Amino acid sequence: MQSILSDYLDYYKSVNRNVARYFGILIFVTILNSAYNILFGIYLKNLGFNEDVVGQVLSLKTLGIAIGAVPVAIFAKRLNQKMTLISGLLVMAACSLVMINVPIIALVNIFALFFGIGNATVMVLQAPILYENTEDVFRVTAFSTAFVLQNVGFVIGSLVLGHLSESFSIFGGEAWGNRMVLNGATFLIGFALFLAFHLNGEQMLNASHQESIKEAFAGVLAGYQKLMMGKTFRYLIQVALVGIGAGMIVPFFSIYLKYSLSISDGTVGIIMAISQVGTVLGGLIVPPLAKRLGRVNTVIACQLLSIPFLISISLPQGIVIITISFFFRSSLMNMASPIINSMAMEICSDDTRTFMSSMISLVNNLFRALGIFIGGYVMYHYSYNTPYYWTILCYLIGTAILYRVFGKRKASSAN
Repeated sequence: MQSILSDYLDYYKSVNRNVARYFGILIFVTILNSAYNILFGIYLKNLGFNEDVVGQVLSLKTLGIAIGAVPVAIFAKRLNQKMTLISGLLVMAACSLVMINVPIIALVNIFALFFGIGNATVMVLQAPILYENTEDVFRVTAFSTAFVLQNVGFVIGSLVLGHLSESFSIFGGEAWGNRMVLNGATFLIGFALFLAFHLNGEQMLNASHQESIKEAFAGVLAGYQKLMMGKTFRYLIQVALVGIGAGMIVPFFSIYLKYSLSISDGTVGIIMAISQVGTVLGGLIVPPLAKRLGRVNTVIACQLLSIPFLISISLPQGIVIITISFFFRSSLMNMASPIINSMAMEICSDDTRTFMSSMISLVNNLFRALGIFIGGYVMYHYSYNTPYYWTILCYLIGTAILYRVFGKRKASSAN
């Protein structure tokens, strides 16, 4: 424990101001996203829409992140990272307010797509901002900190927002309570915008105005083309498999819990929060654990150990067992993400790093959107449990590919 604290304290003493501000932005955006993860599907169900429709909306929201990966890469290069991030936050806030307050499903679908495009700015720019503003010795710690803060934001959102929704529902019904909480979470984007306006430095403000949009687009495609071979291509296949597997179940966790176990929004929030607490703890111990076991061994072990708990979730055995299974599944499957993100930046060249981050977001969210669409359809027409078995298969194949990509790296490079 002392070693873990020492690693983080050494990093925080020299953390770059842009990175610190980005961490703040990440927390506020994550709380909004946690509101959507927990309440938006339930909100749509309370308005009378079925799981199939919910799946379509959520898949479009995720598809927007995939579509946004390309323009974000272009605007970050041509405009600059700061203005691209600010623009994305504004789009998220505007689209969120429409989606929540104008429950016409056609409009919800359209604005869900654009909400995802706005959200893509935060996701695509995360890796370049952390990598370019952090010394090499602290990069795993920086990625781990971002990961931990995202999950802290999710825990806060899960605990607070679920209970707030339940409290507000006393005055105007469940749907009204959901709507009030979702609106409140949306206004937190204002704090994220305040921090974004204070970003500075060459990395954040550097822009290339010499080339046209067409030339920039061609440059992005050329950057993508460089990634479609060798280790980077195999890694992207793994990203696709994990994306489609996660898409089939993760966005439906709150609906699965509420309607399989017949529990309240507040209890759903508690279970979701508990599952993320384990992820936070796991994220904190990952850097020292990776130093001792090696990064590749840590990743493979965590992902394989999560499978039995995923099987347990698919077989509802009461609220206590489900909560324990959620805790360990989320902890083990997600705690190694900072290591994977860091290693992904290393298998590409300096001139393709932003493209790699963009491509990962594109592939992950494109296949996640497909998974959400499939998951909603299967849950509505068959059962809530069926998608879990397909997810397990995707995770197993993805873990095998991950070992093929990174498993032969020397132990010295794994530390």
